[in-house]
Parts: sequence; structure tokens; C-alpha cells
Amino acid sequence: MAWVQVLDKDHLSVKLDDKDDSALIEVNDGGISPNYVTIRLNEHEVDELIEALQRIKQSMQ
Repeated sequence: MAWVQVLDKDHLSVKLDDKDDSALIEVNDGGISPNYVTIRLNEHEVDELIEALQRIKQSMQ
């Protein structure tokens, strides 16, 4: 598994696992001992997530 860091923010990171062609989205609560949630998405799920985020963005404008 080789992870390519795509986005790294305070509580959010997005990585590409170039061995199995999946995206890893990791969110943490930012506490002293942070709790993490990691979501692994395949290509189709990434497309669905992008579409959902675009709809949300349009609703926010």
C-alpha cells in the first residue's frame, strides 16, 4: 500500500492508495488524543461523493 497525500488540513486528510486505486478520507476530532474515522472509497464512490458535495455547495450559494 503506497499512500499519496492529496490534502492535509487540521482535521481532514485525503489520500490516494495507489496500490488498490482507492481514496482514503480521514477525519479526526482534534482532541489531545484524537479519534479518527477513515473512509475508503472506490472510483464509483468517489464520483458519487463529488456529485453530492457539488449539490451541497450549490445549495450553500
